Amino acid sequence: MHHEQQRRMPMNEKSYYAYKFFKDTIPIYPVYLLLFESKGLSLGQISLLIAIWSVPVVLLEIPTGIMADHWNRKNMIIIGSFCKAACYILWFFSEGFMLYALGFIFWGISEALCSGSEEALLYDSLKLKQKENSFDKVYGMGNFCSSLGVALSCFAGGILTEVITYQGVLALSAFMVLLSTIFASCFKERNCFRECIDNFGGEDRRKPLSTLMDSLDLCIKNRMLRLMILMLVLVVGVAGILDEFDPLVASSFELRFSLIGLWIGLRYVLEAVGSKVAYLIKPLFAKLNINDPFHVVVVLAVASGACLTLFGFFQYKILIPLYGLFYMLMAAAVVLQEEFVQNQIQEQGRSTVHSVISLLHNLYGIVFCIIISAASGIGIQSILVVTGIYILLLCLILLMRYIKGTAWIS
Repeated sequence: MHHEQQRRMPMNEKSYYAYKFFKDTIPIYPVYLLLFESKGLSLGQISLLIAIWSVPVVLLEIPTGIMADHWNRKNMIIIGSFCKAACYILWFFSEGFMLYALGFIFWGISEALCSGSEEALLYDSLKLKQKENSFDKVYGMGNFCSSLGVALSCFAGGILTEVITYQGVLALSAFMVLLSTIFASCFKERNCFRECIDNFGGEDRRKPLSTLMDSLDLCIKNRMLRLMILMLVLVVGVAGILDEFDPLVASSFELRFSLIGLWIGLRYVLEAVGSKVAYLIKPLFAKLNINDPFHVVVVLAVASGACLTLFGFFQYKILIPLYGLFYMLMAAAVVLQEEFVQNQIQEQGRSTVHSVISLLHNLYGIVFCIIISAASGIGIQSILVVTGIYILLLCLILLMRYIKGTAWIS
């Protein structure tokens, strides 16, 4: 009896917050491109390394999502954390391209293993305590801890590199990820999908392919969910793609190199704030008689797009806070979108549904980056303006589709 009670105990939320913080407190983040350069790698080799990272993410996103639903989400997270630590350990010993490439492969595998597993385990754990309505608050706090860890890394990475060299920073990065693994080991496995299969499911539901088809069926036939997914992939997710070009935006204002790290760190702090306060936004909108979650996300995205457009168009330093506000509002939208998706999932594999969405987002991110690279000649500020207008237009189109009740995918 005691063993059964222990098995059904939900995830400890404080352990979840600690895991998210240490997993992304990686001081090598802001300087790893400089590390590659110091080892004699060319710009072409560095670009290839970054592309290599995306390969296992794209290839393994769906298989690992299905695996998380049918096996053990806690173990997936732990293995994923070890893979991420392996990346920095390999880099510690690397003197050339091959080990750096192998490290990125392990990092990509880590992303695929943890994607969907974290969100699904958290939601089912809260559901066990009948607290699934607080998912936005807990998930937002987790993202707050994660963004705060990245911000701290940006603030300290350069300074630590000067003090303890690249090797010391790599060792510290591996240690922080391994520390997150300790907190992940404190999680209690909770998987409503697998329990449902074990107790009531037929033979078809035990097959991984059936799990995938059920998840795709949900994403395609649930009109409201379909539109919300499109909002994430085509609109809200743009912030997570655009942030890769953050150093270029900072340098366009002729900031000193030492201030670029501060710029990026402050941007992550604002993202952390957006994630933290996301759960307060719905009650605030409710006072304005805006209760539909899709409408709430659209309003946040429109405000974000307007901020980005104004910031890129006028190029005044006094408007720099608008750039931070863009990321803060989008971070809040991500939390509310994720809560909506989790609430829509009933008998389908929770991790698999999330992996389907993540795959779409990653594929679109690759296309978006290619477009930005092709348009680099117009300048980064013009790219921001075009992106802001794009966000506003897509919000209008998707909102019209939603209001009219017309299926976006027939």
